[in-house]
Amino acid sequence: MQRSKGEKSSEHVLASLRAEKEELESSLNKEKMQSLQLKQDLAEAETRNTDLYKELQSVRGQLAAEQSRCFKLEVKLAELRQKLQTMETLQKELELLQRQKAASEQAALSAKQRQGSSGVWGWLAGTPPDRQEDDA
Repeated sequence: MQRSKGEKSSEHVLASLRAEKEELESSLNKEKMQSLQLKQDLAEAETRNTDLYKELQSVRGQLAAEQSRCFKLEVKLAELRQKLQTMETLQKELELLQRQKAASEQAALSAKQRQGSSGVWGWLAGTPPDRQEDDA
């Protein structure tokens, strides 16, 4: 049995088409596998993205709480600085009043000593002592 040239040619084309079909099916299977792998990678990336977004929201909440706490501390610090400034002013006024009081007491003591001295010296000299103490 001899085949004709046309049959051989047809068989050759058919074999060639079968080989090409197998190659295309193999390529299609590879593409399907790659597509499946990419879908899995995408799902993992979306899960990571969701987790990261939740973490970001948590950190933002913590940051907002810390900012609020910081603001409250800054307000308290400003109040304490104001109180300290007031206390320093009062301390200076107190020191001034203490110096004035000490100077006044010193002046009164000096006047009393002079008055007492002049009375004794005046008495010795024959001058009568001032009667200011008796009048008061």
